[in-house]
Amino acid sequence: MFLAYCDECEDRFLLPASHVVGVHNLASGVIAVELTCYEGHHLLVLSGNDIDIPGPATV
Repeated sequence: MFLAYCDECEDRFLLPASHVVGVHNLASGVIAVELTCYEGHHLLVLSGNDIDIPGPATV
């Protein structure tokens, strides 16, 4: 499950793995997870050891 915020829906969602579109290593210690919300909008969640903010970050 992923906690993500959708700018278009102006809401946070707990999304299951079935909403994952792709996973990318952006740099050492930084992972980007592409998701779709329940309305089909594309979201990007950053995670990893080298993210400067606590917890997963939605961009």
